[in-house]
Amino acid sequence: MMKKTFMTLACLLLLYSTAEAQPRLIAGTFFKGPAIGGRDRFAGQNVLQVRGEQGLGNVTGGDVLTGPATYTIKEEIVSFVGEIGALHATVAITRNDGSHIVLGLSGFTSGATFTAQTVTVRGSWVVLSASGPASGLQGEGQFTGEEEFQTGVTQGVFSGRIQ
Repeated sequence: MMKKTFMTLACLLLLYSTAEAQPRLIAGTFFKGPAIGGRDRFAGQNVLQVRGEQGLGNVTGGDVLTGPATYTIKEEIVSFVGEIGALHATVAITRNDGSHIVLGLSGFTSGATFTAQTVTVRGSWVVLSASGPASGLQGEGQFTGEEEFQTGVTQGVFSGRIQ
């Protein structure tokens, strides 16, 4: 009898862990406040390089990717001649349960001119690390948003899969 009970419990645990490991869709919104710090310099004629800029904001993505967030622009290169840029950034999210999730962003800026009020940003995101109750979280997806070019304030939407 004990052996059957143990086998039943083991099967239920296996089913539960398999269900938890299945990828699921996620979608949400993000907001990054004004640029804080960083280093801007012209790396060539009409080419702007931005490094180390930060912004405080939030992410709202269901029960998983929701909380206050710190955005860090590792590097962004903007060509005013081509009106396009490339960016690499991280987003550190702190959830209410104490989890700390870091996303990596790679993307493009379009519509960048010396007089642009707003530009479009789009690209992909991936979970780089997760600690606390969210430890082991994996995921990836896409984002798109609109940035106030002079201030760095950005808001938009994202989607993808997590597990």
